[in-house]
Amino acid sequence: MRSAATIRTGPDRAAAEGGAVRAVLLLGIVGATAYGDEEAVRADMGGVTRLAIIGAGPAGLLLARLIGRTLPGVTVDVYERNRRADVAGFGVALSDRTMRELATWDPEVAERLGCVVRPLSGIELRLPGERLRYDGFPIATVARDTMLALLSEAARRVGARLHYGHDARADQFDADVTVLANGARSAQRTARAADFGTTVRTGAARYIWLGSAADIGDAATMFFVPTEHGPMAAHAYSCGDGLSTVVVELDEVTWRRAGLDVRCRPDGVPGEISGDGLALLDDVFADHLGAPLVSNRSRWSRFDVVTNQRWSDGNLVLVGDAAHTAHFSVASGTTMALADAAALAAALREQDTVADAFAAYERARRGRVTRVQRLAGPSMRWWETYGRRLHLPPAQFGMHFITRSTAISYLGLRRRCPARVDEAEAAYRRAAGVDPDGPARNAVAEPLTRGALRLPNRLVSLGGPASGGTTGPTPGAGEGIDPRPRPVAQLHPLSPGSAPAADGWTVGTEGRLLVRGVHALRIVALAPPDPTASAPVDGDGLVAVAALRGRGVDGVLLLPDFSVPGWWDRTVEFGGRIRAEAGMVVVGCVPMDWSFDLCRDPSVDAWPTRIHLALVSARLDLVVPWPCSATRMAPGSEAA
Repeated sequence: MRSAATIRTGPDRAAAEGGAVRAVLLLGIVGATAYGDEEAVRADMGGVTRLAIIGAGPAGLLLARLIGRTLPGVTVDVYERNRRADVAGFGVALSDRTMRELATWDPEVAERLGCVVRPLSGIELRLPGERLRYDGFPIATVARDTMLALLSEAARRVGARLHYGHDARADQFDADVTVLANGARSAQRTARAADFGTTVRTGAARYIWLGSAADIGDAATMFFVPTEHGPMAAHAYSCGDGLSTVVVELDEVTWRRAGLDVRCRPDGVPGEISGDGLALLDDVFADHLGAPLVSNRSRWSRFDVVTNQRWSDGNLVLVGDAAHTAHFSVASGTTMALADAAALAAALREQDTVADAFAAYERARRGRVTRVQRLAGPSMRWWETYGRRLHLPPAQFGMHFITRSTAISYLGLRRRCPARVDEAEAAYRRAAGVDPDGPARNAVAEPLTRGALRLPNRLVSLGGPASGGTTGPTPGAGEGIDPRPRPVAQLHPLSPGSAPAADGWTVGTEGRLLVRGVHALRIVALAPPDPTASAPVDGDGLVAVAALRGRGVDGVLLLPDFSVPGWWDRTVEFGGRIRAEAGMVVVGCVPMDWSFDLCRDPSVDAWPTRIHLALVSARLDLVVPWPCSATRMAPGSEAA
């Protein structure tokens, strides 16, 4: 049945296009009736006869193509405010999974795209005097204009009508469905922010998309360069026959010190890079690139994290960046946009009404999008603060980088790049003052040296050795058994709160780390903040940590909330920031039965392995078993 939620345009346009729509429908239904299949055609069309798409990016064009292929009775119009020749940007990255899925959505487009992409096999970090390569992270890259040309041609071949240089509004169409595929800053979505439940959180770092004729090679490459203005970094990758993409990312202070906040010309576009600014970045990255940087109306921006409580309103529906964004450091923007288009096309084809189609589309995509955004958040925050970790030994810096989100397990890393993992573990042992070439064992068994303090292992207890201590052997990093480390330090609260969570420790409680009864460190308990909560830029808890440091506090105890999925991820992310930015000792809490967790799912790390990775990657210093069993945690929290 046809949706009643249509938006009318002017009478002249309706009259001109209505006849064409009716003619197409009539031909389709007559043809189907001749074969006795009229009802099948009506069902397949999902009640849609005309589709209007605002935005000719990857999501909008692939949707037009898929609707044209599978629902030939539907008229599809795509409106793009820019001219076809005014394509902005340089390259895009697609995951292996996306390339495989595209072959099921549209084999012809997948084959054509496969002929022009540049396959990359890994990630390379370039630090002063050091290169670290991590293989086993394949992606495919392609110049953005090449991809858009391919998709627009494919859409036209199935009858989609593309209108460039047309700044369309959602209220001007007589369409059953209007798709907003016009990016993270969609004006139409913003105008209806209350209806969609839109939230936009702006990141702290400044970034800009540039290009270069340099061939970066077969790896996505990250350059980290200390400068007189502050640390500078770039993400770079080759793009087939197009210019290589170079995304420069800086913290706000470095950006201003370098004078990059000066606009190109008095009447220029806000944020557009100046010639002097481009020359400065050329000098910074010249040794790494070997070719000049190129601007394509490139502008400095801060990343907007877009979420929407609802992806549809009436006959309007959001896809791609208009619906959700994930920081470019996880290379998922185009991947999610294409998957949205495929899911929406399938829902419109399979459901009987527009409302049912929108509900099915959101059900199909919401979970995967939420997961990608959850993984992208820590990655974005890592890039906002990378300069505060450049003091780490290269191998540990690399491990900190590669584990900035929970997208890959320790066993997955071991399988993909074992040499890099070995180097990070050796660096950790070296920093602990033990033989870096000694036998592999869980990082919790290695000593901690902090000034005059030296502990034989990283395990502490609440109130005494018998409180939450291990009662069995401590597993090694992956397989094998180590001698049992026993806690020799205890955490004692001085001012327990009114509703203590464990042995008097609540948020704000101050206590002491005692070694054989002697005061060693002054500790305050904190709760890791929710990084997705609406808050000011510095609402991530670091201001409170800096204040504690100013009061002479030596370290923090990060309290757990086992009922909240993702609590461990919050702990290790916040702990890593505290260590890097405040230089304080960080104690993380783990389930009391952590040493008996022998999970063998290769996609999920067992507790001994999680703790090992958190210590080796310089996110925690010590761990304390908390009086709660891993089996009592919130469902999914162990893998969240």
